[in-house]
Amino acid sequence: MSQRRRPPQRTPTPEATPAEAIPPIASTTSLERRVAAMLAMYQPFAGEPVVVAVSGGADSLSLLGALLALCAQSHPQAPGEIVVATFEHGLRGAAGQADARWVADFAAEQGVRCVVGQGDTHALARREHRSLEDAARRLRYAFLREVAAEVGAQYLCLGHTLDDQAETVLLNWLRGAGLAGLAGMRPVEGDLVRPLLTVTHSQTLAYCAARGWQPREDLTNSDRRFTRNRIRLDTLPHLETYNPNLRQALARNADLIAADEAYLEVQTDAAWAQTVIPQETPIDGESQPQRISFALGALLAQPLALRRRLLRRAGRGLSSHKGERELAARHIALLERLAVEGDVGDALDLPGGVRASRTADMLTLAKRDRDAPTADTLTPASARDEGDRETWELHIPGVLELPSLGWRVRAARLDLPAGLEGATSAADDALPPVPSLPPIARAGTAAQLPHAELRVYMDADAIGQGPLRVRRWQAGDRFMPLGMKQEKKLQDYFADAKVPREMRTRLPIVLGPAHIVWVATQRIDERVRLTPDTAQVVALQCEPLSPTPDPSPALRERGKQSIQSVKADKRKRGKQEKRERAHA
Repeated sequence: MSQRRRPPQRTPTPEATPAEAIPPIASTTSLERRVAAMLAMYQPFAGEPVVVAVSGGADSLSLLGALLALCAQSHPQAPGEIVVATFEHGLRGAAGQADARWVADFAAEQGVRCVVGQGDTHALARREHRSLEDAARRLRYAFLREVAAEVGAQYLCLGHTLDDQAETVLLNWLRGAGLAGLAGMRPVEGDLVRPLLTVTHSQTLAYCAARGWQPREDLTNSDRRFTRNRIRLDTLPHLETYNPNLRQALARNADLIAADEAYLEVQTDAAWAQTVIPQETPIDGESQPQRISFALGALLAQPLALRRRLLRRAGRGLSSHKGERELAARHIALLERLAVEGDVGDALDLPGGVRASRTADMLTLAKRDRDAPTADTLTPASARDEGDRETWELHIPGVLELPSLGWRVRAARLDLPAGLEGATSAADDALPPVPSLPPIARAGTAAQLPHAELRVYMDADAIGQGPLRVRRWQAGDRFMPLGMKQEKKLQDYFADAKVPREMRTRLPIVLGPAHIVWVATQRIDERVRLTPDTAQVVALQCEPLSPTPDPSPALRERGKQSIQSVKADKRKRGKQEKRERAHA
């Protein structure tokens, strides 16, 4: 939880009243008119209290200044009360704390109440396995909403500008977001208000200069380890060599796409009424539904775009983790597969505590029991309760023993860079040294597998949420071997890698939410490889359950034949060398 402190409140002097602190400087009126026009269009909080997020940068200072100017002018869209909120994320040490104090002092000089919050972003990122950017954003918004609840404000005012909009649209496009992502940020979105979306960052700098304010500089904004910073500092400037007005163009496109998105939402409402089977009575007396059932025929009759939106909306409505992202594209694809190709009894576990299941004429999404697994993996009815197709869960961290396959599989999250973790404890989640067994002792295991990989590293975010699944190879399995750009049938991979047929069904196949992530002793999937953006690393390791396994008769015979063949080749080469020396 964040810790908050309230700085000592200063009694405004006649020289520091809001009206006199905001003199009518001509060069500032353009920005203030834009803010007034935006508020007049949406009318979110006229005459009501509002919480303004201020970091000390030019954008948030300009937002605060414009709102104060509207209050001084008794503008009809001005808020009734302004409460400044600033949050110290614990990422920049003394510099971050100094910025928070500066904002508190600045607010007091303007005669405005200020609340300062503090949080430990690193701790949240480690605890919930999130990136620093994501953890910081969650802490900040949670704090802002706490302040709003305390002061009775319905809206949070944020200083996002047209430049931020361009970065967001481009970032969402690179991530493969749908229309909602390409629509970017909206001026009013739930309890968030963004009055500066038509204002550029250069205009906020000019506004502060005209007011005689010196904004604070956050050095982390130039840290290229963060994706958004690289987009701002490198990608956008490069693209602007093709279109100098690219930022404005991206913002215009976002407005156009937002209109399309709004229309499709209306169509989704109509399709929802046609496809969702009404519940006769609320379940457990709760307002939030416990299950949503689609009439399968009506669902499949919908256009593909609406069908996907219906499935996404159902997942969002049932999710137990409010504020989490919506179902990703891979989850929607799995739901479609379940609806279109699934058999009666097939099921699918989804993020947010949701489970989807199929009957002959219905597709149902329901809240899953708290103790139920969260695998995000399609589980065909035909694959359950069959020994050859048994599936095991592998938690991270965790250890899984597979006597029927002859392997032990371990999973761990690394606090140190990959390759430097070592075995620091004897706990179950520690990684012991990679097995180093003599070839004969490894007969029938890694010895027969060329270039065996017994420990591998993956990007935790790319794997997805929930425990991993481990099973045997199944006909039709596909994955994208590391270094390749397209999927390949596992059967073809085994043939190319010369994996003995007897071994193929004994290798653990490790699956993430949407696809295979590792063929044990072989390769990981290209889509989970480590990248410069990797924030969390997962290590997987496999070990033979016995250091001297007893190979099957067929494998033992193959080993003997291999040894005899090597000896015969050596004798043949020796005789050939003697003949060559004799002729010489």
